Amino acid sequence: MIYSTKQLANLAGVTVRTLRYYDKIGLLQPHRNPLNQYRVYTQTEVNRLQVIRFLQLFEMPLATIKNLLDGPTDQLTVALTRQRKQIMAKRDQLSLLLQTLDQTLEKGVDTMTDDEKFAAFKEQAINNNEQTFGKKIREQYGEDIVNASNEKFRKMSQAQVAKLTTLQQKILDELKPLVGTTDFNTPEAKHLFKLHKQFLQLTWPSEQYSPKAHRGLAAMYVSDPRFSKYYEDGTGKKGAAETLNAIIRHYTR
Repeated sequence: MIYSTKQLANLAGVTVRTLRYYDKIGLLQPHRNPLNQYRVYTQTEVNRLQVIRFLQLFEMPLATIKNLLDGPTDQLTVALTRQRKQIMAKRDQLSLLLQTLDQTLEKGVDTMTDDEKFAAFKEQAINNNEQTFGKKIREQYGEDIVNASNEKFRKMSQAQVAKLTTLQQKILDELKPLVGTTDFNTPEAKHLFKLHKQFLQLTWPSEQYSPKAHRGLAAMYVSDPRFSKYYEDGTGKKGAAETLNAIIRHYTR
């Protein structure tokens, strides 16, 4: 079936102006009626618009959508698979929030265990970490290791989570005065390395830690701006990630 611009706009629930903009940027280009040169859309364009509208539900920028649709088919499949994992993570988070709410309504806050009270917050922390670093970490270490690490965090007691939070802050505090140093044979640098190793051993599956894996993570602190920003923001100093990476490399040789 052939659609005019107005007919397709009504069918898809978009404006005529939107379709014209899609044409302008090369996202959805119609054919021209040879009799009057009006824009017309075939089933191919209808199908493409359906995919565009679907991908917009995931808040993808139009430029990203265009690249996916114009690129290899497996590129779109990879993007959709990644999006599916993110949606499932959000679904699990919402399910846990709902469960926590139901428990609160049924038992009352005073009768809930500490683990029940804070389970939803741990899930939120996992979700935030996945959103920020998940793709990079999974590429580096694989699905099984990351999933095992997340599961280990879920099973932590509140005391263990508190210890982990304190350790994260201590790493930042001890890194701050060392930023820019080139002398790593000091008690302060060695202690910082031990703190970071302890942090990894608390969060990673027990069989995962090795000096090589430690160096690999430290390298990402430098190569990935998101990691670098975390350490720069946490210490208030430029070059914090580079210093931490250098210290870790020094003590894992």
